[in-house]
Amino acid sequence: MLFSMTGFGSKTICLPISKKEKIQFLIEIKSVNSRFFETTCRLPSALNHLEISIIQKLKSELIRGRVYFSIRPEEENVAFEVIKPSLNIVQGYIDAVKEIKTKFKVSGEISVNDILNLPDVFVSKKTLIDKKLEKEILKQIDLVTIDLLKSRAAEGKNLQKDLEKRFYICEQIILKVDKLFQELMKKYKIQIQEVNLLSQESFDEQTKLKLDELYSILNKIDIHEEIIRFKSHISRISEVLKTKEIEKGKRLDFILQELLREANTILAKCSDSKISSVVVDIKVELEKAREQAQNIV
Repeated sequence: MLFSMTGFGSKTICLPISKKEKIQFLIEIKSVNSRFFETTCRLPSALNHLEISIIQKLKSELIRGRVYFSIRPEEENVAFEVIKPSLNIVQGYIDAVKEIKTKFKVSGEISVNDILNLPDVFVSKKTLIDKKLEKEILKQIDLVTIDLLKSRAAEGKNLQKDLEKRFYICEQIILKVDKLFQELMKKYKIQIQEVNLLSQESFDEQTKLKLDELYSILNKIDIHEEIIRFKSHISRISEVLKTKEIEKGKRLDFILQELLREANTILAKCSDSKISSVVVDIKVELEKAREQAQNIV
């Protein structure tokens, strides 16, 4: 079974932080394809100390991909951080104003707007997260990760169907290439036999040159080894798809490179128009398969 690197999971959680208060927040995990495991975490500052644990947890489960993880408090709920007035600082400002008025005999009243424009009159107070709440948050992250893995598996199932179809097409085409190659070899061997028959009557320099040319062409267009290797690589892909191993993307990509190399060698060695046309069809299928393989874990 294949797993795509593309997936999404989300869950809204409501957990108690005290007997009277609860906190509601949204956990989201999104992953896209990447050569390695990379992650971006967006957490409330009250949970920053959990970032390493979360990344390690995600890496062990998701293996590969660019992962975007976030925990966001829902609006109209107790947040991980609340804004409170710094009453001591505000009192200090009021006392200072009174002292100025008394000492310098100035009049005027201080308003709420005046206080709001002063620095440091508000402070951010973090919600206390105890070990029990941390454990529950990590448990909920596991559940969201499972949802993401399910979406990866569903996408992987579609990818596998598409890849199996393309590899089957390649397998059928290479059989056609093999057949065309055998017919081409037979054609040149008949020509050699005809020249050999003529040479029994008179073997001259022109006959020798003709035989050398035919043998040279036979040697040049011999793509038998490339066809055998191509079939072998296709068999290896079938084995990879059937294994229980989760991480298969890199192996498939490597084998696809080898298949493309064999296809290019066949095109370079054999200039027969029929074979070249068919091999181009193989390359088209392999390029499509390689694009798909880029998204496999």
